[in-house]
Amino acid sequence: MMAGAALTSLGSMSALEILERGRALADRPLRTIAPERMEREREIFRRRTRRSAELHAKAGGLLAGGNEHVDPLSSPYPLFLDHGDGSEVVDVDGNTYVDCILAGGAILLGHNDRELTAAIRDLLATRTGFHGHLDEYEVLAADRICRTFPAAESVRFTASGAEANLAAARIARAYTGRKKIVKFRGHYHGWGDQFMVDLEVPGSGAFMAGGVPEEHYADTVLVHPHRIDELADVLAAGDVAAVISEPLGGESGLVPFPDDFHRQASMLAREHGALYVFDEVVSGTRAGVGGAQARLGVTPDLFTLGKGLMNGYPGCGAVAGRAEIMNTAVIGLPSGGPFAYLGGTMSGNTLSMAACLHTLGAITRPGALSAAIGVASDLVTRLNELFDASDTGFFAYHFGTIVKIEMTAPHVLDAGRPENVEPIIQRRAVLADYMVPVSNGGVLSRMGRDMVSLAHSATDNEKVVNAYARLIEFLG
Repeated sequence: MMAGAALTSLGSMSALEILERGRALADRPLRTIAPERMEREREIFRRRTRRSAELHAKAGGLLAGGNEHVDPLSSPYPLFLDHGDGSEVVDVDGNTYVDCILAGGAILLGHNDRELTAAIRDLLATRTGFHGHLDEYEVLAADRICRTFPAAESVRFTASGAEANLAAARIARAYTGRKKIVKFRGHYHGWGDQFMVDLEVPGSGAFMAGGVPEEHYADTVLVHPHRIDELADVLAAGDVAAVISEPLGGESGLVPFPDDFHRQASMLAREHGALYVFDEVVSGTRAGVGGAQARLGVTPDLFTLGKGLMNGYPGCGAVAGRAEIMNTAVIGLPSGGPFAYLGGTMSGNTLSMAACLHTLGAITRPGALSAAIGVASDLVTRLNELFDASDTGFFAYHFGTIVKIEMTAPHVLDAGRPENVEPIIQRRAVLADYMVPVSNGGVLSRMGRDMVSLAHSATDNEKVVNAYARLIEFLG
């Protein structure tokens, strides 16, 4: 059954309270915006964003599906952005927004960070953007990672967080000689075939696995979050290479782990010869200095990084951990020991490594990340005051600089029950509609799955709260 209760070492609200309030919200009637008011808001949106509408129409005939990203607004159409500065972005029509999406968490320092931009410009002017050979910046960036994260003894860079998770799985299998990888239901580890089962909503199974043959995730073993007994039963078979998790819980804390879960789970994994892996693609640069592993006091065998590691520069990913395990990952031919081939032309490229070095340097300055976490805490406090006064059942909480604003709780419903599939889809559609008045209020939110950067301030928080107050007014 569920282990423990609180997440007081990491978040602003205990895991138990988050789960209970989410269930209570899901039990309430779904709050929707009246159709005539919704149409008026869409019309306001259309008038403000005519150029985005034109570009979206053009993209529909050129980009598959008309859109390449999951983060932007979807109702009535995505925005096209022109530039960003600090906590704000400006769209192609000249509208300014407080950006709480931050490229899904990739923008950590803020848009167009002056010091980072200057460093990259200097590098381009004096050296080169890419040369395909080893570079001093790889060593400097790897050293910074090893000095920042408790579990890092050795590092391999990848081109994305998704690649880093695939690399971690391959290393674990090669090192242990086993095939199976345990994945917690609802957790997201990128779009690799073996991880495309049971995404976002626990119990969703193969719902999102279109185009992936079943045999590609046949060795991915699904375990319900919080079920330490279920995990123990799976590990007892002795054929699991690794247990991988988002350490804050599925989708960076939507379904958080109770306190002490990882300590118990990691001990079980090692007892049965399996590796324990943290997917810190989001949490590594947002839970606090040293990532969730430092805040939880749990040292995984391997962990992955991405997104905020390079403040949005591409070629952004890494897998790190115990040197003995990491030495399984080599370039070249097998030499008789455990062998996992990892390649990538752009992995560890000079520009990305310089961006990594600068970004980690910035967030490890005394007080820098803690100040941003303070901004997140202030935002959550103000939002909860607004929500408590509105009797909507909405609530907000944060883990480090990760902010969650819960309004329809689609992930609370059991996706394994066929009768819940349509309600889950409906709840997500309502969330998308909610974002129209919020964006018209000058705030970009990923349906409440938000972030703050080191550039965000109390002034930005006021704008965000006002935008959500506008939404609540529309709910009547």
